[in-house]
Amino acid sequence: MDQLSALGLAITVSLAFSTLVTVVMTKPLRGVLRQLCLDSNASAFWIPFTTVMLYVTPLLFTMLFESTVIVPNLVNTLRTALASSLFGGSAALLVVGYQISRARPAR
Repeated sequence: MDQLSALGLAITVSLAFSTLVTVVMTKPLRGVLRQLCLDSNASAFWIPFTTVMLYVTPLLFTMLFESTVIVPNLVNTLRTALASSLFGGSAALLVVGYQISRARPAR
């Protein structure tokens, strides 16, 4: 497997993982943010912002860790892409969850 194919595979894995997380989290996240942001303009901003961050963070970690694969073969590339996507996705969800848990509804 050449390096360009390995990079393409890693990006595909990261985007697929992020899509799965986003599909699972969008409806509950939208409900929570609508409760927290009484102004519809605020929730209209925070929902897409959070979605973008759920894509960018795993992709960032995937790009950082993918360069550590010395011999780009299918198994190493998939393992590194999955591990880094999971790490990045977990980091993004932890930050989002922490911020939401600290938020208080506006009164």
